[in-house]
Amino acid sequence: MRTGPQYLQSLDDGRQVFLSGTRVRDVAAHPALAGCARTLANLYDAQARPELQDLLTMEGPSGKRVSLAWMVPRSTADLERRRRMIEHLARQQGGTMGRLPDYVPLIALGLYSARGQLARGAPEWAGNVERYFNTCRDADLLLTHSFADRQIDRSKPSAALNHLQVVSRDSEHLVVRGIKSMATLGPFANEYLVLTPPRAGLAPQQALFFSVPVATPGLRFICRQPFSEGAPADFPLSSRFDEMDAWAVFDDVRIPLSRVFLAENIDVLQAAWRQVNVFAYHHILIRMAVKAELFAGVSSLVAQQLGTSQFERVKEDLADILRHVETLRAFIRAAEADPVFTREGIAMPHPRTLMVAHMHAVEHHPRLQQTLLSLCGQGVLMAPTHAELDSGELQADLEHYLSGGPTAPADRVRLFRLAWDLAGGAFATRQMMFELFNGRDLARNRLQFAQSYDVSSFEQMARRLAGIEPGEEQGR
Repeated sequence: MRTGPQYLQSLDDGRQVFLSGTRVRDVAAHPALAGCARTLANLYDAQARPELQDLLTMEGPSGKRVSLAWMVPRSTADLERRRRMIEHLARQQGGTMGRLPDYVPLIALGLYSARGQLARGAPEWAGNVERYFNTCRDADLLLTHSFADRQIDRSKPSAALNHLQVVSRDSEHLVVRGIKSMATLGPFANEYLVLTPPRAGLAPQQALFFSVPVATPGLRFICRQPFSEGAPADFPLSSRFDEMDAWAVFDDVRIPLSRVFLAENIDVLQAAWRQVNVFAYHHILIRMAVKAELFAGVSSLVAQQLGTSQFERVKEDLADILRHVETLRAFIRAAEADPVFTREGIAMPHPRTLMVAHMHAVEHHPRLQQTLLSLCGQGVLMAPTHAELDSGELQADLEHYLSGGPTAPADRVRLFRLAWDLAGGAFATRQMMFELFNGRDLARNRLQFAQSYDVSSFEQMARRLAGIEPGEEQGR
């Protein structure tokens, strides 16, 4: 397995990353990107710590240790073991990073579990997935991915828009052109996994599953505005955990056929898609539960700091957050305890339970931020920076302003700066947007859930209790 320094060195590969209109020559050293790069490097170093080895790693097929992120689960016990790994890693960032190195392996696992479906389109696609899965596991690579296409004009069919698509092919390559949006973690990854979700009006040439190295010629990542707004002490989350979203621009990129997992086959795409995301939803929910724990901890400390812990309204607010934490935990454990097995014996957390749980988590996430801001009041908006706190001219005034609480003024500032980064600033707004649209938007998921749910047994019970014979309510 790689060390942190080896991971950072892997980023110096000639990749084309642009930030604020300028090409970034050294991702690991750029002021807006270095904090997240160091965070990821620390996670690689953690795998080598003896006390974390069984938690974060496993014995691979070759007998060498590999990341537990690449485990192929066969039982509830395996799913529970994976959850413990995800919880540990997520708690290092308070659940604020959705694309840690243990996430995209679960998308790859979804492809791996769908090999039978992919083989119906072309036998080599299934073989490509298996080789890719094994290669990334053994090389300890960091993967990113994206599903989303640009927002242009959703009233038009997909085929009428210039989304990412195949423009030509030869005996060894596909040539693709277009843009994928929201390639989160793109500047920091080694590999980029591209998947097209099923949608109305999808053109065959737009149906694609493939992978490329991030440094592939013709591939550029155009980053959004960074959310690390100032000194790390004043922005404890965004300075370290801004995982960066980007457009991925493909300018006639040549994709080796050995890296193609599906191309120009809408029927196979629709059949395989159901399995691609199941394991990822498991990760998302575990991470969101950890983030809810952070909201609970910060909210409780703020109430103690302000002396409001015994107010009835505050107690109710804290109880709401804690109920949310326990509800997510219950969903997660229920999905693990009732797995669905593929034909190859791979244990998937129950997809229906995960879908309902994800909708619940997304619906309640904005309330977590609103509750924390409400508990903080003006204190979160008026928290001074550490530079102001250390200023000789202002020190006496600020100490007087901040005095009277249960902790030292500097600790009060640290707490409220954390609360602002978590619930009030630009980083917090991105967090909310990420949760609302990660795993497709809530309205679409609700509709899909309602359409796919079989209520026939419920209707049969209702008919029996009402005294309605089968078919009697029709035609009378």
